Parts: sequence; structure tokens; C-alpha cells
Amino acid sequence: MTGEKKVQYFHIALCKAGMLLVGLGLIRAFSIHFESSSFLLGFFGYIVVSVHIQMLEKRWGIPKKHTWIGNGIFMLLFLPLAYWVSISVPQ
Repeated sequence: MTGEKKVQYFHIALCKAGMLLVGLGLIRAFSIHFESSSFLLGFFGYIVVSVHIQMLEKRWGIPKKHTWIGNGIFMLLFLPLAYWVSISVPQ
């Protein structure tokens, strides 16, 4: 693997980590404030960033196998953490 590819994978990992944190923040904010209009606006922005990252992966020539593996790892982390973040709201 060349140095340029390593840098590309590092940047994609940073993007996925950022998406994880932003997504968890959105879920936490919604579970505390229950304001659906702000949540929808944030969720729409989240989708736009996700589509942009997919376009970058295609442009950089990241194999689909690696993209699927990255998305699978992301979901394995995101779903349990999102459940944990949304439930641990003090009443």
C-alpha cells in the first residue's frame, strides 16, 4: 500500500469517526429536548455529509469491499452506542 493510499484511508477513518460523534450528538440532543424540527435539520445535514464521503471514496478509488467493511464497522459501533446514549437520559 502506498503512502498516498494510507493517507486516504486515514482521512476516511477520521470522517467516519466524526460522523459517529455527530450522529451520537444528534441522538442525544433529540432524546433530551424532543425538538423534531432541529433533529430533522441536523439529520439532513448528516445525510449530506454521508453522501459526500461516499463520493470521495469513489473518486479516490477505494474498493467497494473496503467501503462495505468500513460501513459495517461503523454500524456495529453506532447502533449500540446510539441506544446507550438515548436511554441514559436522566428523567
